[in-house]
Amino acid sequence: MATGSARAAERRFQLLTVLMGGGRPRVDELARRFGVTRRSVFRDLEFLERMGVPIVRDGGRYAVLDTFKVRPIQFQPEEVLALMAALDFGQRKRPVGGTAARSAWEKLLAVLPAAQQELATGLDRTLVVDPIQAYSLPPSPDVEAACRAAVEGPHPLRILYQSLHADAPVERVVRPYGMAYRGTALYLIGFCELRREVRIFRANRILEAQVLSTTFERPPDFDLERFLSDVWGIEFGPLMHVRVRFDREVARLVRETIWHPSQRLEEEEGGAVILRMEARGTGELARWLAGFGGRAEVLEPPELRQAVLELGQGIVRRYGGA
Repeated sequence: MATGSARAAERRFQLLTVLMGGGRPRVDELARRFGVTRRSVFRDLEFLERMGVPIVRDGGRYAVLDTFKVRPIQFQPEEVLALMAALDFGQRKRPVGGTAARSAWEKLLAVLPAAQQELATGLDRTLVVDPIQAYSLPPSPDVEAACRAAVEGPHPLRILYQSLHADAPVERVVRPYGMAYRGTALYLIGFCELRREVRIFRANRILEAQVLSTTFERPPDFDLERFLSDVWGIEFGPLMHVRVRFDREVARLVRETIWHPSQRLEEEEGGAVILRMEARGTGELARWLAGFGGRAEVLEPPELRQAVLELGQGIVRRYGGA
C-alpha cells in the first residue's frame, strides 16, 4: 500500500502522461479519472509547472506544449540486460511479478531510445531467466494487502495462521518488521506476541489478516537483511557451525556454486571438498544434503548429522521392501 507522497508522485506522473497524450482534458475529467478533488488536480498542475513542464490552458482544457519531451532514459547495454533479466523472471514467476512485470517491461520499452529498444526486444526473444521450476501459490489479495499495510504503518496484525505441521490454524498477533521473497514464496517477518519472539510466517498460510489500529516501534537495531542472511532457506533456529565433506563425484558442483554467504571451501586429497558455513535451519539443510545421497557426509554439528540420518532411514523404511 503506497504512502500519501508515493500516491501523489504516481498520480502526477500519470497526469503528465495524460496531458502529453493530446486529449486536452478538463479539470473535472482529471478529478474523476484519478479519484481526487478539483483542488488536488490544480495542486498537481502547479507542481508540474514548478518542475518545468510547460502547461497550456485553453478554454478550461489543459495540455502540454508539443515541443515538450521527456528525456529518454540512457542505459548501458549491461544495464538493459540486468533489467530484462529481472523482468523476465518476474513474468515467469507469477507470485513475484506476473502481469505487473509485463506491464513494467512495456513501459520501459516505450521510453528507451531506438537502439536500446532493439536490444531489449532482442533479449525478450532470446533470454530466459527461470532458475526455479516450481513456484509458491500466492496469498489471497486481501491478506497480502493487509500485510503490506501493517508493515507500512507500522500496525500490529491479527492473523489466523495455518502452520505446516499443525492440525488447525491458530490466531496470533504479530508486530510486522518486514516482508521478504525467498525463492518465489512471500513471507512476513515480525514479533509474534504468542511465542514472544521474532517469527517467520509464510504469507499463503495466513488464512485471515486484520490490521489493528494501534501502532508500535520497530527495534532500531533490527536489520531484515541481516536477520535473513544466516537462514539457509526460511526455517529459523539456532546458528550452527556446519562442516560437510562432499565426495569427488559432486565436488565440482559444490565448487562452482555459492550455497550460502558464509561458505568456505577446503580442498582434500583425492578431489573431495569440505564446505564450512554458519547457518540456521536444521530441517532445510538436512533435506538439501539428503539430495546428494551418500556423496555428502555431515561432519558437524551432530544434530544436523542426526537429521540427515533420520531422513535416510525413513527412505529405507519406505522403499526397503520394493
